[in-house]
Amino acid sequence: INLLKELTKEIGNVFFSPFSISSALAMGFIGSSHETAKEMTSVLGYEAAKVESGDVKTSFHHLFSEINKTSNLCTLNVANVVFGDCNLSVQEDFKKSLRDFFHALFVDVDFMNDSAAAVKKANDWIKTKTENKISHLLDSLDSDTKLVILNAVYFRGFWLHAFKEKSTFLQHFYNKGLDDEPKLVEMMHLKEKFFYANDNSFKALKLPYKGENLAMLLLLPNSRDGVDDLEHQITIEFLRHVKENMCQTEVEVALPKLHLEYSKSLKNALKNLGLRRAFEAGAHFDQMCDKENLYVSDVIHKAVLEVNEEGTEAAASTAVMMNKYSRTHCAEFIIDHPFVFLIYNCKNDLILFMGKVVEL
Repeated sequence: INLLKELTKEIGNVFFSPFSISSALAMGFIGSSHETAKEMTSVLGYEAAKVESGDVKTSFHHLFSEINKTSNLCTLNVANVVFGDCNLSVQEDFKKSLRDFFHALFVDVDFMNDSAAAVKKANDWIKTKTENKISHLLDSLDSDTKLVILNAVYFRGFWLHAFKEKSTFLQHFYNKGLDDEPKLVEMMHLKEKFFYANDNSFKALKLPYKGENLAMLLLLPNSRDGVDDLEHQITIEFLRHVKENMCQTEVEVALPKLHLEYSKSLKNALKNLGLRRAFEAGAHFDQMCDKENLYVSDVIHKAVLEVNEEGTEAAASTAVMMNKYSRTHCAEFIIDHPFVFLIYNCKNDLILFMGKVVEL
């Protein structure tokens, strides 16, 4: 959630997977020590959640064991791999932890003499694991590269209550929340009972997927230009209160069809959040490799989202005074201006994907 606020300082749509990013960084964390580990503990939220360093591996092991599910109702796959230079002396304990706790492969490549082949291998891996949704993540790698940690998350879910194609028609979406910038977009419509809440400044709607306890939570400001104010309110506590104060009611929903692609270096955002030592020469990753002065050169993230009448396909984290909605007539949730959304596991509140849409 802090990362969302950091990324949205720039103008435009944002879409990313907090789970993917935290998984990749967690694999780096188990190889860190001293001040580097201390910073990562703080920025990755382990300190706030009171998760001991030794419990990080077992926590992710439990998540990965639970999360990989494929059925005719839902597909949710998470995959990890670490590409290491063939001349790098990586500690066997680190490789074992990757394998046992993160279900991650360790692959030897030759960054120094054939970085192009290493890039192709990495991109091919990402392409396969995201069902071709992300075909290109890395452009090139420096010959000084020693290690590349990759995580991929792929999700395809079908709405529990599907939108009908015949109920999709062109409707205005007010880009950037401006009255003078409406754009005609394909808007899907559905009238159904959903969990819903209405606050003075925003509305919330939960759209469930078939199968594995997954749902999309939509947060829509009441004013067209209110998405920035809404976003500033969002914390874990805020989301908890929103979910607790929702109740089932009949809602008239209008949701635009979405296709989002987002690619970003997260280096500056993570440094602004306090993760600095890891990016500097002299970083401590001696639990990974004690004979090399390793440091993180960049963290690159790419995410793709498609939302249509059938469901969602995606590849790639405040106390609110609110009243339960109990009016008898049909509520409206018309998404015709900028909004925030997340896809999460209703069982454990794990946020898989998160985004802010300001223009279509």
